[in-house]
Amino acid sequence: MITAIHHTAYTVRDMERSLRFYEGGLGFTRYSDKTVSNRLQEIVTGVKGATARVVHLRGYGQGLELFQYSEPAARRDRAVRPCDVGSSHLCFMVQNIDEEMDRLRRYGAEFLSEPMVVEGGPNAGNRYCYFLDPDGIPMELSQKGDAA
Repeated sequence: MITAIHHTAYTVRDMERSLRFYEGGLGFTRYSDKTVSNRLQEIVTGVKGATARVVHLRGYGQGLELFQYSEPAARRDRAVRPCDVGSSHLCFMVQNIDEEMDRLRRYGAEFLSEPMVVEGGPNAGNRYCYFLDPDGIPMELSQKGDAA
């Protein structure tokens, strides 16, 4: 059973410009800012060589993640990848990620990986995975870990 929407994420071209807009213009508050470049990021997103700055913000009862990928470079074709500017995804909090994956596959979801465990940051210990809806729109499932 899906229990909530956890956050929205956007891939941006210029992080500093975007932070000015989201913090100054829209009133979000930054609480985490890090660069990720590891095998876990590659596996979960399905993007080879993924390296990104990830900024976590909150505001209005909502979580917002901004990604600026330094690798690989964004492309401009119809297939949107998580590292492409303008890409976004909804994250659904679930009680049992394995059951939800099985259920959503019956509706046409394509999972990019098996659930992975977040190794650090504000979501450390959570299990998560990305999937594509039937139109190829990226989404995420997240299940709170024992320590979360």
